[in-house]
Amino acid sequence: MLRISAGLLASMAAWQVSGSAPASRAIQPKAIACRTCHRQIVTTFARTAHSRTSAPADARSIKGTFDAGHNRLRTGSEGVSFMMERRKDGFYQTGVDLARGFKRTERIDLVVGSGRRGQTYLYWKNGLLFELPVSYLTVTGHWINSPGYVDGQIDFGRLIIPRCLECHSTSFKLQAGPAGTVYSPDYALGVSCATCHGPGDQHVKYQASHPREAAGKDILNPARFSRDRKLDNCALCHSGGRQPNKPSFSYLPGEPLADYLRPAPGGAAVPDVHGDQVGLLRRSKCFRASKDMSCSTCHDVHQPQRNLTALAGNCLKCHQTSSHPRASQIGGRMLGLCIDCHMPSTRSNALQIATPTARTPVYFRNHAIGIYPEIAAALLGTAKRP
Repeated sequence: MLRISAGLLASMAAWQVSGSAPASRAIQPKAIACRTCHRQIVTTFARTAHSRTSAPADARSIKGTFDAGHNRLRTGSEGVSFMMERRKDGFYQTGVDLARGFKRTERIDLVVGSGRRGQTYLYWKNGLLFELPVSYLTVTGHWINSPGYVDGQIDFGRLIIPRCLECHSTSFKLQAGPAGTVYSPDYALGVSCATCHGPGDQHVKYQASHPREAAGKDILNPARFSRDRKLDNCALCHSGGRQPNKPSFSYLPGEPLADYLRPAPGGAAVPDVHGDQVGLLRRSKCFRASKDMSCSTCHDVHQPQRNLTALAGNCLKCHQTSSHPRASQIGGRMLGLCIDCHMPSTRSNALQIATPTARTPVYFRNHAIGIYPEIAAALLGTAKRP
């Protein structure tokens, strides 16, 4: 992996010297062969954030607005701003520094993020992918500095390495190019069936020629994995900043993830709510008291799940509302408050957005299921006033 990363960095240096035009293209994901036999599952999965976590940039996939008056990001540096434009041949971001008389424009080629919270955008340059400096925050309807970017700086040089793409796509192959290692045009966007079930080519081929046989040959079923392997399937992308032992996109579901990723050196004592949901779940008393609890205990990845009351129904597999110590006070709000109370949205220490006036925090659902007295008091209206 170190050799590949060095090749990518060498390619980046070559691009900076040459300054040639980008070889931009956005290839559609491969057709989902699973639909023939699993039509309902594929249909509902296509509406999930996993399925939509990356896509070619077009009017349908980009959530940001390009209308006049709403397509500019002003920064805290005088004369420095960004303009988002829709042209006949696509969508573009332009950084302008009036004081220096500097301008740079790059095309939006790929979209990263389903758009439920926000989106970040990538562009191609000489077979490599780079992150554009402006993202879109869907929850507020505003263009923002891409997370991690310094406000007021025109920076188009953040290289996207394979490990970043591994959690937002199904496949990105690498190949040797004239200036070093580059991405192959043979890639598949979005998290697909193969991410959790493994390559399905042989399975599809066999089932097509043996239609009367029960399905299950040459395919992996995570529901049959041990608890640790079920967790590993999700931890590939939901266990924080782990470092690769093997090349990205080589992990096969059902194998120990530790063989492919190792914990980041000097990791945080408390897992962050952004990206380490599995680490937080492992700290939960619910998880430690159960032999079987995993992510799939509450989540069905094959369909969108945004109804917190419905999700809280999973808690009733182990807990009875009548035994809650504050049942009489909570009353009919029990399930409606369950997740907000015991899995509150929590500020991320790993992800922030730089604005002209401050570094704005971002909040995510805390998967450390537990008792949070201050949150409970606020939700129940019993918090003491200052």
